[in-house]
Amino acid sequence: MTITLLKRPAIRFLPGAWLSIFLGFTFALCSTIAAAENLQAKNEIIDLMLCYGEGTDTFGEPGNPDAFLDGLEIYEGCFTEDAIFNLWPAGTDFDDAPLVTVIGPFNWAQNIVDPGVPRNPETGLSISRGQHMLSNFLVETKGRTGTLTAYLSATRTVFDPNPVNPVTGLVTNVSVATGTYTLHVEKVDGKWMANQLDLKLISFADYFTTD
Repeated sequence: MTITLLKRPAIRFLPGAWLSIFLGFTFALCSTIAAAENLQAKNEIIDLMLCYGEGTDTFGEPGNPDAFLDGLEIYEGCFTEDAIFNLWPAGTDFDDAPLVTVIGPFNWAQNIVDPGVPRNPETGLSISRGQHMLSNFLVETKGRTGTLTAYLSATRTVFDPNPVNPVTGLVTNVSVATGTYTLHVEKVDGKWMANQLDLKLISFADYFTTD
């Protein structure tokens, strides 16, 4: 009887110990997988914001006669066809309805982005360079939808296409825009895509001009 009593706790203890270890390992593994999937989703959504910056800068690519088509192709890789673009210019009340609303990446490019690129009237080519700097990314996801907010600092320089001195005096104007982007995203056929972009400009100013 003594031997039986001594054996029973050992027999009962071992399966319980292994079960605890197994459950702990499973829980940790599931948590790790979930964290990895969440990180991947955030990175893919951040890439959509960077995609927009790259596409916008491409529209003003100097010397590129296909700049519009190239920029639009980049847009179409990160926005849905019916994506909504909202713009609050600097000085407007962000609590009010947007001053400008455009549907579709093509219309946004054709009516807002591309017309803002200074061009040589003789060649039609861009005489400026643009550069988007994006930071302070905050991404939130819920199921198959999500949002991203990011700070914007965009610089555009305008240069003389026919300078007297090709070494100095090339840049004639520098302007800087600052503001906040809010990107709304959804998962379409297993891929994150942007279906709305809200741009709220805090400032838009010329910091240098030769005029």
